[in-house]
Amino acid sequence: MWMKLLLLFSDLVKLIERTVRSEYFRLPKRPIYIVGESIGACLALDVAASNPDIDLVLILANPGKARLVFSGSLRSFIVFL
Repeated sequence: MWMKLLLLFSDLVKLIERTVRSEYFRLPKRPIYIVGESIGACLALDVAASNPDIDLVLILANPGKARLVFSGSLRSFIVFL
């Protein structure tokens, strides 16, 4: 069950990253806003950590459950949430 959730999580991160990069190339001088709640907040954090070159504004609510599903670049950061 957890492996399926981790695969789904990484697929969602890739989808969001493609969308963010597309918007960035379309309007490179404007910040991109990502709003996420619960797992969506975890996804937003992972996308932001993987794309430090893009100006992202994150609005997050309840990302605390992230430590259960995180497999991305913020794994060590999640301990502090």
